Amino acid sequence: MTVVIPLAGYGTRLRPLTYSIPKPLLLCGGDTVLGWIFKSINSLPFSEIVLIVGYKGDAIKSWVGEYYADLPVKWVSQDEPLGLGHAIWRAGEAISSEDDALIYLGDSIFDLDWSIIEEGKSNFVGVQQVDNPRRFGVAKVDGDRVVDLIEKPERPYSNLAVVGLYYIKKWDFLYSQLNFMMKKGIKTKNEYQLTDALKLMLEKEHIEIKTLPVRLWYDCGKTDALLQTNAGLLKNPPCWIDFKDRIKNFSYVCDSSELKNTDLGSFVTVGENSFIEKSSISNSIIGNNVKIFNSHIYDSIIGDETEIVNGEGKFIVGFNSVVLEKES
Repeated sequence: MTVVIPLAGYGTRLRPLTYSIPKPLLLCGGDTVLGWIFKSINSLPFSEIVLIVGYKGDAIKSWVGEYYADLPVKWVSQDEPLGLGHAIWRAGEAISSEDDALIYLGDSIFDLDWSIIEEGKSNFVGVQQVDNPRRFGVAKVDGDRVVDLIEKPERPYSNLAVVGLYYIKKWDFLYSQLNFMMKKGIKTKNEYQLTDALKLMLEKEHIEIKTLPVRLWYDCGKTDALLQTNAGLLKNPPCWIDFKDRIKNFSYVCDSSELKNTDLGSFVTVGENSFIEKSSISNSIIGNNVKIFNSHIYDSIIGDETEIVNGEGKFIVGFNSVVLEKES
C-alpha cells in the first residue's frame, strides 16, 4: 500500500497563520497536523508515503527530515494550484499501477477502523453526515455502495459528505481517469477535482466504490475548525497517540516551555520554548517561542515568535507579531 498525502495548498482560510507556516505544520492538540496524520496511519502496512508539496514545501521537507527521517517518503511537487485532482495526478507516476493507494487529505485527521481497508477487497471513500454538505463533495449511496458523486453542489441530493479519505484498490483505476481528465480539460469550478475522477471510475461496470464510515473526523482547514479540533483531540485523545499521559486538564504544554503564575484552562496547546507569566489562557493554541505577559487570552491562535503584553480577548495572530494592548 502507498499512502498519498496532498500538502500543497496555500491555506488561505487560515491566514495570517499560514503566511509564514504551511498548514500541515500548524500546532493542534499537542502536535502538528501532519504529525497527527503520521500517527494515525502508523499501524497500516504501507510501503511508501508520497507527499505532494507546493507552497512552503521546503519547510515541510525540513520538518519531516527532522522528526520522521525514518519514514519511507517520496516527494512530488505541485507547482500550480489547479485542484486536488491535479495534485493527485502529479503523484501518478510515483506509484505502481498495480499497487493499492490510500489518499489522506493533509488538512484532516481521521480515526477509524483501518481493518476494513487492510482487507483490500474494495475501493472506499470516507463519508460522514454533515449539516452543510454544499461545502464538500457529496455521495449518493445505495446501501454501502456509492452510486454517484458531486463536488460542492448547490442543491445536494444527500448530506453524506466525502471527507477526504480514499482507498483505491488498484492505482491505475484512478490514475487512468485522472489522465483522461487532464487530456480533455475536465474541470469543475475551474479546478481538476478528485471527485470527478472517482465519478468516472463509477461509470466503469467492473469498478465498485463503497462507503467507509469514519469514527472521528477532525477538520483543520479554518481557524475555528482548528480550535475545535485542538479541543477534541485534547478531550478525547485517540488510543494510538504516544503522549496521552502528558495531557493534563485537557491541555498540553511542551517540556521546553515555562508557565509562571498562570491559570491554564482547558483545551490549550503550548508549543516549544514559550514563556507565559501572570496570565490566563483557555481554548487556545500557543505557538513556538511565544512570550505572553499579564494577559487574558481565550479562543485564540498565536503564531510563532509572537509577544503579547497586557492583551485581553480573542486573537488570531501570525508569525513574529507584537500585541501590547487589549483587543480592539
